[in-house]
Amino acid sequence: MNLIRTAAARISLLCIVLLLLSACGSKQEKDASVPTRSFTHDAGVTDVPVKPLRVASDQHMGHLIKLGIKPIAVRENMLKEEWIPYAKLDKDILTGIEDLGGFPLNLEKLASLDPDLIISALPNNQEQYSKIAPTVNIPYWSKSFTTPMDKFLKIAELFDKTAEANKWIEQFQKALTSARDKIYASGKLKEGQTVSVMAVFEKNVFVFGPNGAYGGYMIYDALKLKPTDKANDLRNKDMGSAELSLEAVPEYMGDHAFITVVNEAKAKELLESDFWKSTPAVKNNQVYFYDSKIFAMDDPYSLEAQLDVIANLLTGAK
Repeated sequence: MNLIRTAAARISLLCIVLLLLSACGSKQEKDASVPTRSFTHDAGVTDVPVKPLRVASDQHMGHLIKLGIKPIAVRENMLKEEWIPYAKLDKDILTGIEDLGGFPLNLEKLASLDPDLIISALPNNQEQYSKIAPTVNIPYWSKSFTTPMDKFLKIAELFDKTAEANKWIEQFQKALTSARDKIYASGKLKEGQTVSVMAVFEKNVFVFGPNGAYGGYMIYDALKLKPTDKANDLRNKDMGSAELSLEAVPEYMGDHAFITVVNEAKAKELLESDFWKSTPAVKNNQVYFYDSKIFAMDDPYSLEAQLDVIANLLTGAK
């Protein structure tokens, strides 16, 4: 009886091994039959599917959806991004997208979803993701991207959707021109007046220049509003920004100032200071406060929302 049981167990184990080998062989055959092409990205060159069908990404969900690509899984924060309420997406567009946790993505769950392409925003995740599927590194911020449009076009290139990306860029440029005309027509901001962009954090204030975060790109590069000389000097700095003490803020203030508050206690200290109250922008009621969250990302949906926020503040629209 024991011999029979032992033989049966061995046969069962052999069957399992054969099934696993068969599955691996089938996957290799399937992978070998999928047409691929070389794609150059920030971490090197990777052979990717010509037509990826099961995409997982730890960043850039807004870019993907704007291109008509629904990822199978994303990082948890992507499903709660600030642009989502602004975008007015079809109610089912995000349904079924799996939550893979934070950085790095949950590798076990990621593997179980059998992606055929992974997009990574951080180079240090490249190696472990690549063991699961072809992985490309497209960072949140990179010197290879002069503007957010460059990043959008790079992601579009990955999916052979450059024409679709250019169509949206063209439409957005028209929206920018229309918004700029309305801003100057409102009379609130006059030609030649300067604008500053700042964010109040826990310890100090950051000022942003052209192509900078927290509205720097939208205000200076997209809407082409005029930066102060000091803000203009920040164009080639990392993230287009510089850290200031509270006392240095007036030196960077333009005729108009956009301020986003990340830390309310520090903002209160700034707003109650005599040097703040003495600046022309404050005296002329030309300081505009806005929510930082919608300015954290640079996908097409976020840019559309940012344009509405800035244009409404400068035209008095609701």
